[in-house]
Amino acid sequence: MIKHRIFYILLGIAALLLTLNVRLFWIQVAATRSWSARDIDLVENSVIQRAKAFMLDTGRGDFYDRQGQPLTGGEIPALTVFPVQERPAASQDEVDHRIVRILHTTEDKWKEFRKGLTAPAVWAEDGMTVELDAQQIAAIRALQIPQFEVTRVKERYAAPQPASQLIGYVGQDPARIVRQYMSEFQQGQMQLTSAIGGAGLEKTFEPWLHGIGATRVALFTDGFKRPLPGLATRVVSPGNEYYPLKIMTTLDLSVQRRVEQAMAALQVKEGAVVVLDTANADAVAIASRPAFHPARVDLESGAWSNRALKAVPPGSIFKTVTAAAALDEKLADPEELFDCNGTLGKYGLTCWKKEGHGRISLRDGYAQSCNIVFAQIAERLQGSSMQAYANQLGLGVPVGWKGDFMQQRDFRAWDAEERGQIFAPTTAIEDGGVKAQSAIGQRDVLVTPLQAANMVVTLLHQGEVLSPRIVHEVRFNNGRLMQSLDERRVSGLPGAVSERTADIMLDWMQDVVQHGTGKVLQSAEWSLAAKSGTAQVTDKHGRPVVHQWFIGYGPVEEPKFAVAVLVQNMPESAPNKAAVLFREVMNILADGS
Repeated sequence: MIKHRIFYILLGIAALLLTLNVRLFWIQVAATRSWSARDIDLVENSVIQRAKAFMLDTGRGDFYDRQGQPLTGGEIPALTVFPVQERPAASQDEVDHRIVRILHTTEDKWKEFRKGLTAPAVWAEDGMTVELDAQQIAAIRALQIPQFEVTRVKERYAAPQPASQLIGYVGQDPARIVRQYMSEFQQGQMQLTSAIGGAGLEKTFEPWLHGIGATRVALFTDGFKRPLPGLATRVVSPGNEYYPLKIMTTLDLSVQRRVEQAMAALQVKEGAVVVLDTANADAVAIASRPAFHPARVDLESGAWSNRALKAVPPGSIFKTVTAAAALDEKLADPEELFDCNGTLGKYGLTCWKKEGHGRISLRDGYAQSCNIVFAQIAERLQGSSMQAYANQLGLGVPVGWKGDFMQQRDFRAWDAEERGQIFAPTTAIEDGGVKAQSAIGQRDVLVTPLQAANMVVTLLHQGEVLSPRIVHEVRFNNGRLMQSLDERRVSGLPGAVSERTADIMLDWMQDVVQHGTGKVLQSAEWSLAAKSGTAQVTDKHGRPVVHQWFIGYGPVEEPKFAVAVLVQNMPESAPNKAAVLFREVMNILADGS
């Protein structure tokens, strides 16, 4: 009996060993290309584990202008360096010397880059990937060194990046991923370290931008980190014809670039320019200063903030609201005469023209931007009426595109657009001094450049307040339309100014250029209509400075564009840079029409 038991035990062990050997044979040989129900390729995975990979493209969607020109995501040829062990024919010092000459850099910079390289990296200087020219590409390939590979790397942001504050930036924000994208996180589509939009369009359109996978280039190595003979670098991509998506903006890239160049040429340090299409209020150009690059984000500096959407005192451009309210309520006649001796004692108000304008009509008071005329008009207006007419013209309310979009209710296309204000919540709006100061765009009044430009569009549409779009379509990667954003009006406003009043204000803007404060615009390529503004403020050091404004439209005969220009924190005695910039922007638009 004992012998029989031993025999059966040995037989069982033999059977088990046979089963394990067969299984091992099946895993190692027969099923290496399709193991388990999940079709896992063991050969491929064993090689991938020894691959040194570099991300060429994150798979994130890109932005395009109205003609389909890319605003982000340009591809450039670059040097990718793989940290592999090899024994080149030449010494490492000789290789370093050659590559330094090819890259036109210094040995110190190259050695600092190569030192401690544990993962593949692209050659960059000052935080920006270096684009290789044809001669450099040929020279690198002639080296025939596996650790050096010329690849096409997708750079999300150009240098300089057009419309940088509008586009925004991406960065890591684990708390927001947990708060907003828990579903994607749980499904493995996002990690806590995933880069997501932190501001601008990158933030508002994040749900349609983060893509479905990255494109990588890999160099395959053996267990000693040496390149495997016969296995060259390989590019791995999701290969989906629908993704990543394309966000089609309303911007004109050529106009955008030239506007930013004009701001740089005039040395505008702080401010904004907004160009809207008068037909539908679509944004053609949105420029903001100080300069900012999305690859180098300094949150404390505030340069990333889009000043086209920030509300500041408007100065005399607000007289458009005051005049419209007085005309619509029939509290003043365009040709009514007023006396201006330079001061209005009871409110401590002064006119920019110290000696005064003398006897002047309301119409000429608008052209000459007389503070005393409009302070007297304010005495006839109720503060609530001033508030209502400002709202009717799209001030004190968000005007950027909002609506139901792709299963999101009340989606806002513009990031961090401020609503501005006419009166502060605790202000006694019927006080005479408050109304006098507010009537000329001081006191509590705050307006964004986007609102200011849109107010001009509103007048051109006889009081109808359109809602500016910045994106008009989202398309699949193959070009097919996914979803469009329709043209919209701003809802919930307390009525509208009359067509008659709108036409009067448009005519008065022509007066400003013909014989008022905007005569410098007479030298422009187009005939223009405009309104100037100078808001008195204090800078961060408490010093008195001014915000210079110019708003208007052109050409007068057939208006195509409405423009708002803001130059901030200028010395009180400084020449009017906003007027010059307004003229330059209009000339840019005239050249392209």
